[in-house]
Formats: sequence, structure tokens, C-alpha cells
Amino acid sequence: MNGNKQSVCTDCQGQGYLELLLGGTERCPRCEGTGASGEQPAAARRTEAIH
Repeated sequence: MNGNKQSVCTDCQGQGYLELLLGGTERCPRCEGTGASGEQPAAARRTEAIH
């Protein structure tokens, strides 16, 4: 990925979205739709910002 050290998100396998059991998709909360790992989930970043 352009020489950076990020790897593929383990939750969405790099797709950037999750397939829902009842049909449809949603953006992956871990990578926020980028498909790359190496970043904290958005919820964890928001929690750290509050403290």
C-alpha cells in the first residue's frame, strides 16, 4: 500500500465494509472504511479524547 507499513484490516479483510446477516453492508468500524489496519477503532479514539 504505497510503501507505508499499514496492513489489511482483520475485521473486514481490507474491503472497508462488513456484510450484515440480514442483508446489506455497513462501513467497518475498526478501519472506518479504509480497509487498512494500524489505527485504533473510532470509538477508542473518541474515548481517549474525552479522558
